[in-house]
Formats: sequence, C-alpha cells, structure tokens
Amino acid sequence: MTCTRSGRPPVVQELPAVLYIETTNRCDSLCQTCIRTFQTLEPPKDLTLPELTRIVEQFPRLQRVFLHGIGEPLLNPDLFRMIAYLTGRDVTVVFNSDAIGLTDKKRRALIESGLGELRVSMDAATSETYRAIRGVPTFDRVVENLTALVGLQKELGVATPRISLWFTVMKKNVGELPDFIRLAGKIGACVVNVQRLVHYGQGLAVQEQSLYGVLSTLEAEALAEATRLSQDLGITLSASGDAAPEASLTPEERERPWSGCQRPWSLSYVTANGNVLPCCISPWTAKDYAGLILGNALTEPFAEIWNGDRYQQFRTRFETTEAPDPCRGCGRLWSI
Repeated sequence: MTCTRSGRPPVVQELPAVLYIETTNRCDSLCQTCIRTFQTLEPPKDLTLPELTRIVEQFPRLQRVFLHGIGEPLLNPDLFRMIAYLTGRDVTVVFNSDAIGLTDKKRRALIESGLGELRVSMDAATSETYRAIRGVPTFDRVVENLTALVGLQKELGVATPRISLWFTVMKKNVGELPDFIRLAGKIGACVVNVQRLVHYGQGLAVQEQSLYGVLSTLEAEALAEATRLSQDLGITLSASGDAAPEASLTPEERERPWSGCQRPWSLSYVTANGNVLPCCISPWTAKDYAGLILGNALTEPFAEIWNGDRYQQFRTRFETTEAPDPCRGCGRLWSI
C-alpha cells in the first residue's frame, strides 16, 4: 500500500539554479560499473553549442552547471566554447572526465575556458585494477595527462580548474584506496572523492561488490588508512553526499531512506538528446527508462516541464511511502 505523506509541494515556483547537462553520450572508456557499457539508453548524440545556449537562456538564476552525463565530455568538439559561454554568464562549470583525451591543446583550453573543477574518474591506483574496472589500458596516459595539467597550471600561475580524483569504491578496489591517495599527492590533485557504487546487476555493478552497510574489518582499515594519509598529505577526502567515506557507506535506519534527497526540487538533468530526467543517477536504476523522461528541453519550454504533470507526479510519488522506481535504492542500497 502506498501512503501519501504531507511533505514538499509538487510545484516549485523558481527554476533550478543547478543543472546537469550531458554534452555527449559517446565515450572512450568501457567501465564495468557504467550502464552505458551494457545498454544503449538513447541514440548517439553530441549536444551543440546552439542547443546548450537555447536551454541555458531559460534559467535566470543559474549558478552551477555540470557538463557531464553518460559519456566523455572531452569528445564533444564544442565543449570549450560551452564552458566559456557559461563562465561568461557567471556560472560555475564542473565536469567529470576520464582524462584519456586530455592532450596539451585541451589542457590549455580547459584553463583558458574558465572551468571551475575537473573531476577525473580513475577508480584504481594500479594499471591492472584500472583496466579491470574501466575496460581500457590507459592508466599511465591518464596519470601523465593529469601531471602535465598540474605542471601547466604552475607554469601559468593559475589555480583553476581545481582537480579532483574520483574513486568508485567497491570490494574490487577498496584495498587500493590508500595508494590512490598517494597517487593523488604525486599528481598534485587536492581532492579525492570516494564515490558510491550504484549497482543494477551487470558487470561490476552488482550487489556483491557493494560495501554499503557491509564493511569488513580490512575494508574499514583501508578507509581509515586513506583518511590518515589524506590528512598527512593535505588532501581533502570526501565521499557521496559530502560525508566522510566511512559515513557514506553506513546506512541510516529510517522508514524512507531516500527522503533526504533534494534533487527533484533543486536541480535537473538534461541528456544530449534533450530528455529531462530527475537526476544523473536515475538512468542507471530505472526499470522503465522511457517512463522516467519528464520532458524534452530541446522541444519544450523548460518552465512547462519543471511544473508539468510528469514532474509533479514524480515529486508527489517521492513524498509517499513508496518512492519512484529509480529512487528506491538511494539510502537503502547506496548513499543518497
């Protein structure tokens, strides 16, 4: 039985100040934790600069844009012009990357475009584990590219983009987390983020790989050692939800564990094809992807989507005792 609770309203008066915009759904990695490796959710597409501007111009109070989704942003030829356009509107720009294609030309373009933060997903401290998780033999190239980017920043005397390294933690790689901290220090990255494993039953994205709520003594010791190392090296160590790594892997016992999420009221995710989704995690777990789509930002005014019937129904369902399909694992099978 689904019970309605008095909670947040289904209508939101202001458009969001935060957007996730997928610049491409093409990728040069074959990550064994990524839904893209195993399923084709949408037709191949690069978002164009005119399409981006058409979307962004509808948001009068936009503050932050994440230019990533299920794909590698560096593959989009318009990426640096997109960043420059957004920073010219005083919008902070961030994106996740595998940094495989971070050539010298692109390193300079990242700096010149005004990018605020480059988040690099690596998931390993050794080439063997990297290849097993990310599906390509490019560990050494990525380390070289990032080291060169930090060197270029020092040469130019600039601090941006801030460089953070991301580590999707699982049983396969948790033992390498301390060495990953050391690697970050060697590269010159100032932040390491321990990312949640969202599992959907394919590749390495399976419940058997999850540490959420089932940390062994050895796994907890690896996290503790990583924390000590980060403090010694002056590296900020954070995790999903801005929690400490061990806290992010410890479930809270409550009736509606997903209820702390603010995303349906505070942000939106637009794919390269224009489809509007409630957040960037939802494509990984939705059993009915077509039913997840709330509208299309390339063909409909965003204000009509934001408070349209589908978005209102999604928010209303979120506030009941039975969350929408893609939200049910949040706080229960992985962190919010």
